[in-house]
Amino acid sequence: MSGGHLLAPRRRRALHRLRRAGYRLRPGPRELPRYFIVGAKRAGTTSLDEYINAHPLVLRGLVEKGCRYYDVNYSRGPEWFRQQLLPVSTVDRLERKLGQRPILGESSPYYAFHPESAQRIAADVPDARLIFVLRDPVERAWSHYRYEVVRGFETLDFAAAFAAESDRLAEPDPQTWGHNHRHFSYVARSRYAEQLVRLRSSFDPEQVLVIESEQLFADPRSTMDAVFAHLSLDPVPMASYETFKGQTASAVPADAAEMIRAAVADDVARLEGLLGHAPSWAD
Repeated sequence: MSGGHLLAPRRRRALHRLRRAGYRLRPGPRELPRYFIVGAKRAGTTSLDEYINAHPLVLRGLVEKGCRYYDVNYSRGPEWFRQQLLPVSTVDRLERKLGQRPILGESSPYYAFHPESAQRIAADVPDARLIFVLRDPVERAWSHYRYEVVRGFETLDFAAAFAAESDRLAEPDPQTWGHNHRHFSYVARSRYAEQLVRLRSSFDPEQVLVIESEQLFADPRSTMDAVFAHLSLDPVPMASYETFKGQTASAVPADAAEMIRAAVADDVARLEGLLGHAPSWAD
């Protein structure tokens, strides 16, 4: 179970491997996740996951952030997914000890963007609570591009990658399409309205909390109060709010910013209608 202090990720991953090996041998039903952080990529989902897991009534899963069953691992099947989850008996024991049933969640920055993930989650956990983190679409797309360059997936300069995006995402080969859809969807993943509509088509809008990355880092305590309320948990402030998986600052080049902003302008206008207010970064 999580506490207010976070173990070093490398040490924690080693502990998770040991826990996973032990729990997989235990018989019986598994506890399903009750909440899902569904994106967006490069919008602070790792930090949000850490902040949520610092709550004493939130259990950290057997895999860091989550096993990504409902997007990239769905073909492995439900039995594989079962082996990634805590036994119900373990959660029952903790409920007796704590006087309240703890919850666990799953996080993938690809869930909101994947065309089938929302339907898959709804089929298994129809009462799930979803959290969708938005970031200035220009900043997010540029951060995503830099991230793929650093990881070695992207070899084109941004102008060429921007020009190639539509063709990359129209790739007919399923395996190539899957790779491109995850790694080269810089502008497409910044079109939040399309993703929010898809989430709301599978879940009641009340089940989908939308927060802004900028607010998460500028005022983490108030933002997390809203997150915990969405999860029916009492707020528990942290002593400090670190940033996880952040990048060194890099201003978006003016030409790149102009291209991205023009490409998402219609989506930003649609998003304002869906949210009932303008995002903080909208012009």
